[in-house]
Amino acid sequence: MGPKTLAPIILFVLLSFTCGTRAQQSGRSVAPSPSPAWNDNSLMTVQKTRGEPDRPGDVKIEFYGHDAFKITSPVGLTVLTDPWRNDSTGDYPKWFLTEFPAIRVDIVLSTHAHFDHDAVERPKGLMVLQRLVGQFRLGDVEITGLADKHKCDPTADHKAESAPRLFHTETCPPNNVICFDNAIQIIETGGLRVAVWGDNRPVPDPSLDHDLRNVDVLILPVETILTRTEVDAIVRKYDPKAVIPAHYFVKGLTTDVSGLDSADGWVNERGKVPDADVLRLDSAELTLNAAELKGSHHRVYYFGNHFEKK
Repeated sequence: MGPKTLAPIILFVLLSFTCGTRAQQSGRSVAPSPSPAWNDNSLMTVQKTRGEPDRPGDVKIEFYGHDAFKITSPVGLTVLTDPWRNDSTGDYPKWFLTEFPAIRVDIVLSTHAHFDHDAVERPKGLMVLQRLVGQFRLGDVEITGLADKHKCDPTADHKAESAPRLFHTETCPPNNVICFDNAIQIIETGGLRVAVWGDNRPVPDPSLDHDLRNVDVLILPVETILTRTEVDAIVRKYDPKAVIPAHYFVKGLTTDVSGLDSADGWVNERGKVPDADVLRLDSAELTLNAAELKGSHHRVYYFGNHFEKK
């Protein structure tokens, strides 16, 4: 066997090794795994059968803490939003007590390029859509990304010696750095439209109003990013059937030095509103459908300190 014959074989072996070491798989070659192979077979099936995002059905929402939610469509497609990690630059202290679990999902979304929203390498996703703007559709899931801006403080002292390195750069539009771009993600499935706000500013560009006024469930960063007044204004303006607080301090997940606040204050405040509809969940899972939400008006689903660990 000559050198020319050996070359393709060596290349194939190297490619196989690279795939085995770099692909997001959990199995080991030393022993067969009892779980199904992690590949795109399921996506090929969904691709053939298609599906209708507006067809009513049960939609499962699981809370993984912070702004991370796994949404499962009626046919079983899974979408994970904003997996988190600790900052690796040294600019910020440790925010999370553990690493994001290596769960298997079909689609991983990230609203913006901050460490607490963009650990897209942690879950085992068949595809990653970072800061999606425009439309994506597969099976009974349609995702619409709306380009806008992260909330910023135009009065911040960017020259303060104690400020993290990030705040010595421009964070407010129109000349903000890219990590202060934010893409609100609207996930439509089961006849429901679920909007993940990310860390968007409280008053988006008016061109987005039409899309945001038609959402059923609005996931908002309560307390730490948006003030109570800002949250209430958003809810009044876009009039969702339901609101899910996110991006808050979660006992057992978030560290005390993170600076994150609990959402209890806002939830308690909402509970005092006449005819309030506040549901404090007793687990990290929630199943919704269009029939259940019909007639609801700003219902609050609060996961509290319940979050998925695997």
